[in-house]
Amino acid sequence: MHLVEIKRSYPNPRKGPSCWFVLIAFIVIFGGIYIIIRPEPAQDVIQALLPTPTPLPTRSATEYALLADLSVRDGELTEAAGYYETAIELDASNPEFFIRLIELLVRTGEAEEALSIAEQVTVLEPNDDRVWTAVSAAHLANGDRIASLGDSTGADLQYAEAVRAADKATLLNPENAVAYAYKAGGLTFPNNPEQYDRAFEAAETAVRLEPDRPVDRAITHLYMGNIYEYQGYRNAAREQYQLGIQADRSFVDLHISLAYNYFGTGNLPEAILTFREAIDVDPSNAVAYDGLAYMYLQLGETPLAQENAIKAIELDPSMARAHGRLGEAYYKASNYDKAIEALTQATDIYGEPTYLNARFFNMLATAYINKDLALCTEAAPLFEAVAAIADPYVAQLALDGLEKCRLADR
Repeated sequence: MHLVEIKRSYPNPRKGPSCWFVLIAFIVIFGGIYIIIRPEPAQDVIQALLPTPTPLPTRSATEYALLADLSVRDGELTEAAGYYETAIELDASNPEFFIRLIELLVRTGEAEEALSIAEQVTVLEPNDDRVWTAVSAAHLANGDRIASLGDSTGADLQYAEAVRAADKATLLNPENAVAYAYKAGGLTFPNNPEQYDRAFEAAETAVRLEPDRPVDRAITHLYMGNIYEYQGYRNAAREQYQLGIQADRSFVDLHISLAYNYFGTGNLPEAILTFREAIDVDPSNAVAYDGLAYMYLQLGETPLAQENAIKAIELDPSMARAHGRLGEAYYKASNYDKAIEALTQATDIYGEPTYLNARFFNMLATAYINKDLALCTEAAPLFEAVAAIADPYVAQLALDGLEKCRLADR
């Protein structure tokens, strides 16, 4: 058998791209260049070709409220307030967010902001007793703020508004313990003995109702303690403050009230320790640092008084009393230049002397003449204003200062 060799011819492989490929590539490149160099319509085409971006997921109002609750648990009240503000921006129809924000603003000393939020939520939900309870708290806090400026009349008006709001709350819900507590505060703080019986009755009702939330129980004991304090029953007041701290140690107002209670009974060491506990609970609490400054002034520890007054001012530059404490510390150290500076800050914030703040105006005037009798032109008007409205002791000091100026003018 013979093998036959079969020879097949194969086409040579093509060298380079095919004509169709070249043609398609040319069209794509030319089209792309045309799209890019065209003015406006090109952008439309490019946008049409690009994939639509997927928006990043955002938190809901409820999630921000949960973050706020977690921040409160960790003692980060300012951060918690910010979360509630965001929750309200996302859902302004939920009164619970407003209520909790007001509670936080009150606790962080932002009374005016709390009142602003309160006005909004009363329009949103006027038939919710918790809304009116929050409104009452805001008025109480604003009354305290105004009282710290020496304006007792303006403060009393706010306390009266707190009572009215609390009455609305208890009318809607007779079992609202916190509303009764706030009513007691509004009746107590004007320091009118004719209202003490009503205040005691409201506070007693608040404690008897014994609310579920620890912070609410703490509030009821605080205002029960306040009315005892104003009536002079310091031991009973102290017991209420301690019961409140047992209910909720994080409620700093109880520590501060307890510290002043110790001070009122002459127990300065215990008062100082309790103010320090208040600062441990809330390191950003200006009132606690101001209280410590006041305690150290009583002990003659002027460097420590200065240190704590400066810290209070850093935390709350608008606290006139803290500027006054700082000025007093410098005055006692005979540093009249710095005393004048700090006391001027205090009196500028106060605006004018009242029965409660006259001593700071008198101290400023005295610092002027102790520095230089030539400064009687600045001191004399202050002495005259103090002599007209201060308590007898301070008024006499002012009259003595005026006499020194009169003798120096001869």
